[in-house]
Amino acid sequence: MEQMGRRDGRFLQVITGGTVVCLLSGYFDAPLYAAATPPLSFDTPSLLALVFLSLLIVSVLFFLRILALNRKKMTELVQSRRELFHSLQQELALTREQLKDQINETNQSRNKLKASEENLRQQVEAYRSTHNRLLDAEEMLKLQLDAVAESSQKFKAVFDHSPITVALTAFPEHSVTEVNQKFIDMYGYSREEIIGKTTAELGIWVSPEERSRYLKQLILDGGFVKNYETNMRRKNGELFPVLISGVHLEVAGKPCALNAVIEITELKRLQYQLAQSQKMDVIGQLTGGIVHDFNNMLAGIMASSELLKLRMVNDEKNKKLVDIIIDATARSAGLTRELLAFSRKEGVDSLPIHINVCIAAAMSLLERTIGKQIELVVRLEAGNPVVKGDQTQLQNALLNLAVNARDAMPQGGILTFATTVRLLDDFSCRSLGIILPTGSYLEIMVSDTGVGMSQAVLDRIFEPFFTTKEAGMVTGLGLTAVYGTVQNHGGEITVQSQPGVGTVFKIFLPLFEERTKPAVETRRAVTGKGGVLLVDDEELLRVIGQEMLEGLGYTVFLAKDGIRALQAYDRHRDEISLVLMDVIMPKMGGKETFTQLRKRDPELKVLFCSGFLLEGAEKELMQMGGAGFIQKPFNRSDLSRVVASAMGL
Repeated sequence: MEQMGRRDGRFLQVITGGTVVCLLSGYFDAPLYAAATPPLSFDTPSLLALVFLSLLIVSVLFFLRILALNRKKMTELVQSRRELFHSLQQELALTREQLKDQINETNQSRNKLKASEENLRQQVEAYRSTHNRLLDAEEMLKLQLDAVAESSQKFKAVFDHSPITVALTAFPEHSVTEVNQKFIDMYGYSREEIIGKTTAELGIWVSPEERSRYLKQLILDGGFVKNYETNMRRKNGELFPVLISGVHLEVAGKPCALNAVIEITELKRLQYQLAQSQKMDVIGQLTGGIVHDFNNMLAGIMASSELLKLRMVNDEKNKKLVDIIIDATARSAGLTRELLAFSRKEGVDSLPIHINVCIAAAMSLLERTIGKQIELVVRLEAGNPVVKGDQTQLQNALLNLAVNARDAMPQGGILTFATTVRLLDDFSCRSLGIILPTGSYLEIMVSDTGVGMSQAVLDRIFEPFFTTKEAGMVTGLGLTAVYGTVQNHGGEITVQSQPGVGTVFKIFLPLFEERTKPAVETRRAVTGKGGVLLVDDEELLRVIGQEMLEGLGYTVFLAKDGIRALQAYDRHRDEISLVLMDVIMPKMGGKETFTQLRKRDPELKVLFCSGFLLEGAEKELMQMGGAGFIQKPFNRSDLSRVVASAMGL
């Protein structure tokens, strides 16, 4: 028998060994079996059934026990699950709260994100707008850069190829930051030698004080200096005058100075040449005034001498004396011609001249007079050149140069005459220091190996009455006459000399292509007839002129000035065929008198004469309608031909 626990604490007694009695107190309402029940007898089937039932009951009990145990475990499990559930509920509530907070935060973040998204969208729109503007600005900048590049190229081209020397210097150290090619050419330094150096370090300023004065003026005078004149020095040490202008400006935000330099060596030469020309003109005008009166006297002497000679038919002894007077007068007239040639007031006979003939004639004369110690050399490389002018004047000019060369070689030497044809343009004229139109010119060189001349002498060599020779030996008009002759022939003359080496004169004359033979002059006096009104303020010339004209067959009327000439013409209008009138007279000059005479008779023929005329005056008189011009002093035959020509005889 085993005891099994019940729910109410009572025991269940199971009888084994053939009979099983089960009392399930608490599980069943009635006892399992009665107390005074007699034993039962069982057969085999019954026993099997009972065993089966017992096993079933045991199994049920075992199952119930198992179920109870499982129920306990289940209860514990449920309890733990309930506790876990409560714990989970708390955690879930906490999590829900946290999740709620997170959701709130998420909502806030979403709102912020949405705001950020809107802000970002606006930024994107702004970026797109900015991008578009940047593209436009980039395109405009590209165009501007192209324009700047083009402008920079143009500026660089202008800067590099400027005919004016340009240098850029930095402030305040005044070092050179950029120069153009003209600067390099002018000063002789390479770019590498110049950049980064100051002008003081380069030594291009002759005077450091001048440099300091220029820089000070550049700073104080509003940052601008114009045409500051000074002397500068090339790399080889050569000094030359310049005009420098500067302006203070900023380049790339840095202060600097832009300096422009113009070499004025040529300008100085032209200024000197102009001053010399003006000086010559002034001296020429003074000389012309003297020559005018001198020629009037010579005209009287020459005319009187010729008339006196005509009257000495059988007085050969006195005729020789008169010939001496006439020859002296002619030589004096030649001197006045030299003076007039210097002052460029005497006309030139425009005839073709074979210059080789002039040189040959000069050589022929020089070979007999110049001295054996001087060697004559002639190099005629120009062929047979022809110029237009006065052969006598040109020949005298060559002789004057030869005589000066002879005097410069007292111990002997070489005197050379050479000719060549030169094509002169602006550049070659500047290099020679002359002013001539572009064209073909004959160059006549006269050189010697004499003592030479200093610069002080060269500066005054063509001045009248200037000489380095002893007083009384020369007049000082030789080279002056040469200068005037060359100028009258439309040419230029240059001179180069070095003490102890020698001197070279070069004459440039325009070539003349036409080959014509000059007309052969006749010295025979031409007679005529008709009335001639002679107007001159010199009584001597009126008297002599009347004698000469009457001797030629003319009827002569006299007047000593323009007013009396008009009165005489009014009285003898029908008798006067020609008026021979001086140009320079008191009260009423020749041109004004001519105008008044032409008002009275537009066809009246007027022949002018003068001992001195301003340059271009003769041409002006001919343009006014003058019938001709004769230079004082004149001889009887010259006067006769001119008067006859004017009257159409």
